[in-house]
Amino acid sequence: MKKIFTITASILVLTNFTIAQSFTLVPKVGKAEGSSVKNMIDVGVQFTNISSDRSDSIFNYEVIEVSIPSTWILQNCDPFKCLEGSGVVGFKSSFILPNTLGSNSGYFKMDFLPNGTSGSGTTKLVITSAKTFYADTLIAEAKVWSVSIKENLLKENSVFSIYPNPTKDKLIVKYLSKELVQVEIYNNIGSKVKTFDIGGGEATVNIEELSNGIYFLRFIDNGKIVYKSFTKN
Repeated sequence: MKKIFTITASILVLTNFTIAQSFTLVPKVGKAEGSSVKNMIDVGVQFTNISSDRSDSIFNYEVIEVSIPSTWILQNCDPFKCLEGSGVVGFKSSFILPNTLGSNSGYFKMDFLPNGTSGSGTTKLVITSAKTFYADTLIAEAKVWSVSIKENLLKENSVFSIYPNPTKDKLIVKYLSKELVQVEIYNNIGSKVKTFDIGGGEATVNIEELSNGIYFLRFIDNGKIVYKSFTKN
């Protein structure tokens, strides 16, 4: 009788076993849009390692779906690197993001290059913890519309842009807005390293103190989070 109870208890334990959540994606469905004159439509999703196990730091991802117009190009960037040829079904890669206080977040960035063609694009990535096998799906959607020549000029004059890129010590940021906009700079592991305001359409930002690497500008535009990447070297 004792043996039967032991087996039953084991079955109950296995039945109620759940994989601990290792990370979060915010949002799980990232969306961005722009005109066909833009060189790139960036979709950014924040990835945060929330595991209580500090050894849970290796994550794998695989592209399981890509639906884009034939003239478009897609490139995926994990929190540390952008890889050529990553915008195809079956592409796999991995990255390490330790769960340490203040530096356990980073950004996945999906770059849709429309090459002057309007349309819609979607990609799906499955991200998995190598330790716990907890998995979640990231979805990125981009919409591109065609514009007339007159509209092209208007869009080009009002586009959010940064230069030079790469840069060494100063970054010029242009964004045509009547209101003051607060812009944040994050490093490639998701830590905020600088904040500045842009008003009157242009701001010059001193980034000489930043270490070399890839950074992301982030601000809110009409309720939408906008990201732009640059390289400091």
